[in-house]
Amino acid sequence: MTSPGEPVAFEIRTVTLDDLEPLVDIYLDTARHHAAIDPDRFRVPSRVDVAARLRPRVDGRGPSAEYVAAFVDGLMVGSARMYVDDLPHPGSMAAQRRVAEFGVSVLADWRGRGIGRALIEHLERWAADHGADEIMLEVSTANANAIGLYQAMGYVDTGRTMHKPAPSRAR
Repeated sequence: MTSPGEPVAFEIRTVTLDDLEPLVDIYLDTARHHAAIDPDRFRVPSRVDVAARLRPRVDGRGPSAEYVAAFVDGLMVGSARMYVDDLPHPGSMAAQRRVAEFGVSVLADWRGRGIGRALIEHLERWAADHGADEIMLEVSTANANAIGLYQAMGYVDTGRTMHKPAPSRAR
């Protein structure tokens, strides 16, 4: 492996169910990262549960969803998924734009080498080719490195998600 931060040659391709195990590995690596930086919002799920979650996402690839991975010498080092929503209901006040949303994960040892950016750019082109008018993502405020990447790629804050614990239920 090259030194951390050093650019590396990689290929991006669509995933198949044969890629499920390394996809689970990448997801769990990212879950550990998120749980470490924001333990109130994230946890590390079981491997079995992650596989059950990802399998339909791989199977669900098509005109409104794509799932790709980055490989270095045959080793999967990152993955990204995008889906394009339908237009909002005509009765909605939301602008009539098709929005694509993505998630991206890169193994800790491979971050900072352009892999995440390349995965995102790949899916941005895919989204445009599949009718998306805009692209969005959700990111934890604790994930400063990811926020920096997204801002450098032209993503801007357009709103705010706010959370509050639900009141205790009367027993």
